[in-house]
Amino acid sequence: MTGNRRLLFLLLFISLVVLLGLGGFYLYLSGGETPSAADDTSSSDVGIIHVRTMYTYGEGDEPLAHPVGTAVDDEGNMYVTLRDVARVVKFSPDGDYITHFGEHGTAPGQLLSPLGIAADSLANHLYVTDRARLRVICYDLDGQFLWETPVLSPLAPAVAPDGTVYVGSFGSIVAMSAQGEYLDEVGTRGVSEGQFDFPRAMAVDRDGSIYVADTNNARIQKVQMSGELTATVDWTVGEPPRYQDDPGVRFIAPSGITIDSKGRVVILDGFRHTIEIFDADSGESIWEFGESRGPSDGSFNLPTTLAHIGGDLFVVADTFNDRVQIVRLLTPDENNIVARNPWMWYLLPLLLLPLLPLFGRRRIFATSETLERSIGEGNARLILAVYSKVYVLENVFERFENVEEEGVLLGEYLVPVSPASSLDEGVVEFADEERLAEVVRPTGLKRLLLARHRALCVDGDQRERMADHGVKTVDYDELIEEYSLKS
Repeated sequence: MTGNRRLLFLLLFISLVVLLGLGGFYLYLSGGETPSAADDTSSSDVGIIHVRTMYTYGEGDEPLAHPVGTAVDDEGNMYVTLRDVARVVKFSPDGDYITHFGEHGTAPGQLLSPLGIAADSLANHLYVTDRARLRVICYDLDGQFLWETPVLSPLAPAVAPDGTVYVGSFGSIVAMSAQGEYLDEVGTRGVSEGQFDFPRAMAVDRDGSIYVADTNNARIQKVQMSGELTATVDWTVGEPPRYQDDPGVRFIAPSGITIDSKGRVVILDGFRHTIEIFDADSGESIWEFGESRGPSDGSFNLPTTLAHIGGDLFVVADTFNDRVQIVRLLTPDENNIVARNPWMWYLLPLLLLPLLPLFGRRRIFATSETLERSIGEGNARLILAVYSKVYVLENVFERFENVEEEGVLLGEYLVPVSPASSLDEGVVEFADEERLAEVVRPTGLKRLLLARHRALCVDGDQRERMADHGVKTVDYDELIEEYSLKS
């Protein structure tokens, strides 16, 4: 290994140690509890990892006062309804403000009290339910008004994979097309299974199953769009309260529901300030993250809805903290040091740097003098057996491609190459050596990948000339001595 190569590896090793040390120091600093208000419950210990908080929007940094509905499109862009100011705000997947739209009024496309919201990237539609105007209003994903249709007491929209739009109302679920045409309606208001009372949020699975946050009934229902007075029920979790402030209820006010990338149902109970994950097939609880109430990052104050961004990322309308949060939800099986600190994946390439020499492709380039000598001494077949492929200049290939030694045709093992540039005319002495050196010498990406290129030289003088061109070499005599059979 040359001095330059040793220096390179030394610098890489030092950089790696420094970065790992800084990463460990960061983990040490961030490992303690986050200071919070007296009534704040730490969320880091239960697997709610804060990513980003948005408090304002627009160029004038207007406050996100009482955000209510949340939706995410296929690109990860987030949409938030602001009920009190009758607006919809759009953020990028990273939480950067993009635009906002909505105008207070009763004319088509205007808003009075926007609540729920759902995005359909395939149709380029954004559906907003306006409780005060009794309308489902459709915009494109940039906020351009498209159409609206009346629905009695609309609360929450949800989009099925086939584009069907489901809208929850005080007591029923209405199905409509992507153009707002009425298709079907199931369920009524009540406490029986398949009935609903103020269902604040819904989510639709790939098979068309609908998961309903049946808010006033303090339960979750998985239903099908069949039946009349009651929908067909697959399972329910929770029971309606027997009286006001019933302490025995499973939920207090489930108001947010979404489906994660693993097909699990994620529930937000706004009055308990909790998030819980359920198995979609059985309705069994997989993990509850525990109460996380307070003003600190990763905690909530009467949150209303949540939506799945992708992977383990979710957006939460933290309503009474007047903000929107992006959080990561990690169950105990998923909650490890790398999952909590995904930036550590960027250290992986650094760990692989010392292995780069193994990835460099070993190639042997032979000079014309070397081939002439090996053929004259009967060693050409030995060289080809050692290296399988030997790279030579195009003119050298033409000279030796039809040469045969002990039944071996050299042309089947020689690979013709040409330099990127040609030498000036009139250069004769050692011209082939200089042209070959241009091909062998690693430059650019080859140097970055530490390509293991070697020139097989006929003698010591040729090795010195190649070395002057920055080429690493293999000595012909040493090669033959190492691999030739001895009696």
